[in-house]
Amino acid sequence: MINTLCFGLCLALNASHAYADNKVQSSEYGKRLEVEIQLSPEDVSRLANFQAPEENKKLSGPMASVTATSERWRGDSINAGKDTGPYTMVVTLKGRAKTAGDVSTMWNSGWDFSDDSARVTAFPGLSKLGVKAGEQVVMVKATAPIRFKESRAVRPVLELVRADNFEFESIFVQIWSGVGGSSWQDILMSFRWLIAGLILFFLRWWWVKR
Repeated sequence: MINTLCFGLCLALNASHAYADNKVQSSEYGKRLEVEIQLSPEDVSRLANFQAPEENKKLSGPMASVTATSERWRGDSINAGKDTGPYTMVVTLKGRAKTAGDVSTMWNSGWDFSDDSARVTAFPGLSKLGVKAGEQVVMVKATAPIRFKESRAVRPVLELVRADNFEFESIFVQIWSGVGGSSWQDILMSFRWLIAGLILFFLRWWWVKR
């Protein structure tokens, strides 16, 4: 019996590893990763060289940046389905602090549509406090999820409004679809070692009683 139980334990652990290696792509941002975009050095340089006007430094309020002067980046078109939403854009900025202190950037994000209309909103949060001069800074932020009323081609949009004390190195964008979160398989995986421990405890108890 003990050999049978040990064999079952090995199968369970092997199955958990197989699931980890082959599970459907998902994250806290969505169920499916639609596209990954590494902005070209030319686009990064163009954004980095943007000279924000003085009035951009005085902006206040959650939506003030939407009408401000900005430098825009637009990605390639993707096919967004009305039944596969919501869609979430995850932006990763990498660079270095020019001087000791706070790194602060202000952005808008949104989507361009094939009819030349656009939906853009403020995108705060890509900032970091208390960094050292020359320290590498990585900032990651997800936009608010959005659903489309009909399936259509859309292009992701980022607009830089202001960047303070930040030397750009790279910008990476992911587009996720669906609702993120843990599935029951993920929850089971997180408890696999506890389950293994309980099985080993039972085996020890059974052997002693025997």
